[in-house]
Amino acid sequence: MLDPFEAVRMIKDVGYDALEVCAADGWPSSPIEFSEIQQRELAKLSQDLGFESPIMFALIDVCAPHADRMPMLELTKKKFDMVQRLHYDDSPILITTTPGHSAPPWESGKEQIRDAFMTLADMAAENDIIVAIEAHAGTDFETPEKAVWMMEQSQHPNLKLDLDISHFVVEGAELVHSVDLTAKHSAMVHIKDGEKIDGQIQFCLPGDGGIDIPKFMTALRSNGLEQLPVFAEVSQMQSRETDYQPRAVAEFCYNALYNAHKAIS
Repeated sequence: MLDPFEAVRMIKDVGYDALEVCAADGWPSSPIEFSEIQQRELAKLSQDLGFESPIMFALIDVCAPHADRMPMLELTKKKFDMVQRLHYDDSPILITTTPGHSAPPWESGKEQIRDAFMTLADMAAENDIIVAIEAHAGTDFETPEKAVWMMEQSQHPNLKLDLDISHFVVEGAELVHSVDLTAKHSAMVHIKDGEKIDGQIQFCLPGDGGIDIPKFMTALRSNGLEQLPVFAEVSQMQSRETDYQPRAVAEFCYNALYNAHKAIS
């Protein structure tokens, strides 16, 4: 709902130290809508405000079928170029994505998913980018065990995990077990919250559900991940609501994370 420049200023004003840019189709920060000049201007604003280089929520349809594969790769290259334009320091150039809506069923197609990510990782390596895979509740790729299988089967230096604890917990995995299992493969951290009701996923804001955020941060620390930013992710289940208030949501998430961090300090 917000102009990207206004959003970045608001995020800084609320108190956040790290920034993730959403490049999903239909968003004002998608490279289809957001020009190269705007991308460079956003990088300058981010740097002037004191953020490290932003990372990207890329949402690539990694497993796109043959007929759609060329357009997917062309759009992916635009996203790779954009995240590089947003980069101005020595931090890793990071994007995150799920396997996408074209992913086949896990049991019959996990090798296909792996191979698709390997192709994406080769492309990322050519651009000095790390792809962090996000498992997703409500799909066939939803457990920490499957995420680790993907890492062990791929063994690609440009392929890591996005440790989004919400997806594991919503699907019934124990929090500390999930962190312990995936931590060594993880390059970034997301948090939101939610529950599964009658087989349907209902996401909510971090701090507004059942996830014990101090326990989560303690598990990150125990696994040597305390140096990674914890990105608060807002599901489109919230952001598409007509009464959605971006600043109020940003403040709510910030307070939940800040208080949890303070509790374990």
